[in-house]
Amino acid sequence: MPVELFRLAEREGIIIEWWDFEPPLEAVYWAMPGLPPVIGLANSLDYAPRAYFRCVLAEELGHHFTTVGCRIPRTYFHYRDRMEVSRAEYRALRWAAQWLIPLDKLLQAFRRGIVEVWELAEYFDVTEEMVRFRLNLSDILMLRLAG
Repeated sequence: MPVELFRLAEREGIIIEWWDFEPPLEAVYWAMPGLPPVIGLANSLDYAPRAYFRCVLAEELGHHFTTVGCRIPRTYFHYRDRMEVSRAEYRALRWAAQWLIPLDKLLQAFRRGIVEVWELAEYFDVTEEMVRFRLNLSDILMLRLAG
């Protein structure tokens, strides 16, 4: 279990619950004014690889830190609703990637010769998809342009 993420949730007053979600749903973040926020995690995540679980939980925490208001997906969307959900998902994933793979630690890994995606995934205990996403964020791209 990713203890550091559970501690962060506890400090933020976020309740974490385990539920029987129907696939492909694995996790949700829900917050309403006046109530403690809740992250619901699928019971199936208990059997997922640790790196995958860390990424899922970090993204849900990312919603807490980046999403304004309650964004609960509906079956039918207007285009503007789909765009807002996409932006909220991107912001949460960006927060997760930057929290799980901080820029200073990433640069240290590069200096140590850890440069392959799979090596970085093992080093940071995240998925390769999370590493690829992180390597495409603007702070990394700016370093590439400057270097």
